[in-house]
Amino acid sequence: MIKTEEMLDMLRDVSDPAYKEFNDRILNAPGMPTLGVRVPKLREIAKKAAKDTAEETKEGWIWEMENGRTPDFQEEHMVYGMAIGYGKADTDRRRHLLDTWIPGIVSWADCDSGVSTHRFMTTDPEYWFSYVDAWSRSSREMEVRFAAVALMDFFLNDEYIDRVLEIYRRISLDAYYVKMGVAWALSVCYVKYPEKTLALLKEGALDPWTHNKAIQKCRESFRVSKEDKEMLKELKRKERKR
Repeated sequence: MIKTEEMLDMLRDVSDPAYKEFNDRILNAPGMPTLGVRVPKLREIAKKAAKDTAEETKEGWIWEMENGRTPDFQEEHMVYGMAIGYGKADTDRRRHLLDTWIPGIVSWADCDSGVSTHRFMTTDPEYWFSYVDAWSRSSREMEVRFAAVALMDFFLNDEYIDRVLEIYRRISLDAYYVKMGVAWALSVCYVKYPEKTLALLKEGALDPWTHNKAIQKCRESFRVSKEDKEMLKELKRKERKR
């Protein structure tokens, strides 16, 4: 079992001050201190910590995190999110852990790196789709981004694409990392389901900024044809100056 001080020592041991300076600029999340640990190192640590996620143990770092510990560093919270995915636990246990991780997400990197490990959602998709959909209705930026990214990572398939696109259409929270997440997700939707995604873009239901950013992301993709990129360019909308 990993104790809290042991976790902090592991993070400090692989920190890089030079990387921290660069990473702080792109994270844009000054609310929680960082150490400057690269994601591959965080994943290594998370896989070790994941052994403690199977059941509540009443002690140790995982137990403290799920019971309200305020992380010392952003990377500590990132490891927690990753460990939820790497560990072995039943559905109720995973839900409990997610319920304690998601409200504490502090940056796009914290969100996206954790979500990428949550492949367990594909083993009981209807349950987890409903769970993610509930978070998409939140009024908090990173909670809605969690939903947008989870839908993109695990539910872009024939069974769910229509419902996923409807959620993206419905999300209206005026928050930068939500809108960026939806735009990014729609560009991936376009690669997999171009006709359905194009119909959504032509509908004009998205706010102009998200609409145009989604088109930009599509046009930046190597998986979108030159002809489609030119066609999409014509769908851009004027944005009001604030």
